[in-house]
Amino acid sequence: TPTLPGGEFRPKQSLGQNYLRDGNTVAKICRAFATQQKTQLRAVELGPGAGALTDVLVNSIGKPNLQCIEIDQRSVELLSEKHPELRIHHLDVLQADYPQLSIDEKGPLSIIGNLPYYITSQILFALADASHSNAVRSATVTMQYEVGRRIVAPTRCKDYGILSVVFQLYADCKIHFKIPPTVFYPQPKVDSALIGLHFLGPTALRRRLAGVSPSNLRAVVTATFQQRRKTVRNGLRNLALTFALNQELPKNWSSMRPEELTPGQFVEVTRLLFG
Repeated sequence: TPTLPGGEFRPKQSLGQNYLRDGNTVAKICRAFATQQKTQLRAVELGPGAGALTDVLVNSIGKPNLQCIEIDQRSVELLSEKHPELRIHHLDVLQADYPQLSIDEKGPLSIIGNLPYYITSQILFALADASHSNAVRSATVTMQYEVGRRIVAPTRCKDYGILSVVFQLYADCKIHFKIPPTVFYPQPKVDSALIGLHFLGPTALRRRLAGVSPSNLRAVVTATFQQRRKTVRNGLRNLALTFALNQELPKNWSSMRPEELTPGQFVEVTRLLFG
């Protein structure tokens, strides 16, 4: 069972800290992480906190193959004391430069971590963007179960949305397992899940996007799902592409709602609108 430091090391609500405190869950997370690795491991742990995952990873993959990104000075000091040669970047995870880390490591990164709920989507999109240049190969991360369900949701269901379209285009996605609140301190009010993302990489992603710009795709997906009760045609009017909408969009698609379009159809809509 992971040992939680006491006293001044109380979790900070402002940082969204919920420390893992169950050894079985930690072991399951690390096993799932190991199964996603097919080549040389260059692991980056996001927000190690009290070091529950870190302690296991140091023993299983070794300090030279692991580095951590942590904003909390208390955690940096604790981990530096426990693991003197471990590379720890004292940094807000939202400021992480994955392409540069990948260059420094001479290969793509494998991400692991217990993500703060309030910035989960921002972290995920940053990882997706980094996969364009093959800076990030995979991510094995905990998040709210509800967010994980959105990532893997099929079309025509209420959970299907921006996260579903983007990540199903960029990666092979799976929910490894559900995690109850009781394995964290303090206990969150909702269930969590361990999500596995194995990014396609630049070549396969370019093929899947069929020459479409990722930023244009994101604009189309975001515009439509921000008004998900409207038809695709009406949802896209804010992009000031009325002429293209009238000329290019198949009639049966334009009258559909966004949750009815597959990720591949969103690529085609973007290609028709932007060329």
